[in-house]
Amino acid sequence: MARFLAAGRLRGVAGIYVENATTLPGPADLAFLAIARARRIPILTYVRDAQQLFPEYYAATSLKQRASRALFLPTTRALMRLSTTVAFPSHGLAAAVLGDERRAQVATLLPPGARLADAPPVNPQARTLLFVGSLRYPAHGGSVLLGAMEQAVAAGTAVTLTCVSRPGDEPPSPLPSWLHVVRAEGLEIDGLLPDVLASVTPRRKTPYNDLAVPIKVMEYLGYGRPVIATDTIETAAIVRGAGCGLVVPDSVDGLADGIAAVATASPRQLLRWGEAARRAAAANSWDARAGRILELLGVTP
Repeated sequence: MARFLAAGRLRGVAGIYVENATTLPGPADLAFLAIARARRIPILTYVRDAQQLFPEYYAATSLKQRASRALFLPTTRALMRLSTTVAFPSHGLAAAVLGDERRAQVATLLPPGARLADAPPVNPQARTLLFVGSLRYPAHGGSVLLGAMEQAVAAGTAVTLTCVSRPGDEPPSPLPSWLHVVRAEGLEIDGLLPDVLASVTPRRKTPYNDLAVPIKVMEYLGYGRPVIATDTIETAAIVRGAGCGLVVPDSVDGLADGIAAVATASPRQLLRWGEAARRAAAANSWDARAGRILELLGVTP
């Protein structure tokens, strides 16, 4: 960044987009942005998450983690003060970071985008449910999903579960016959979709999950399949607002009932849910998000 400044390259910058991460902004980051702000360059900071504030995601068992938790709000708020605009994925996350419910309700929102997968419409004869992510973190609801699948299959619901996970994130062996673990990402997942009836997001109803907008949920919309989601606040609002599936309690019984309801839904209903998911994804594409960022920065492409 020092070389960038010394070369005078900041003169050619029309705007700066900053996305916070699990790591905190350091002194060099803040100094660079302070110089940019002094030169009247617009800065948009997107506070993507605040997991340090929530023990179900950030245990803070080491000295480094405890320091990160203690410094998260001061450094993030310093970053926000250097910005011309600050955006959040949800009002709930804004309230957690701002500490002010009234300010949070008028905060600028910038939820994650969606990618439209290259896949045919949902096949009502398909019997595979799709989960993408880790099943080993309690807050992600892996135990609920596995328990619900076991209960649904035992009750006669003819479905299988494909779990797309990285090594170490899959359930421990031995795996039941109805569970298949796949290593795939991006376009590789598109190749699985012709056999997929619906996607599942089984996250537990926790303080953080209630205010988070998982990128995976937006990706599920782009798959063009019905979505079965547990009733965390922001995710439930997306699914209900799009009319693209079912919202169920975050329990084994609730999710098992949802799985059975989708598996026995009429072909017309399944297609209607799938089409609704695609429409919602198209309205929330990454291109649309990029355009919104430029708009907030006041930059003409």
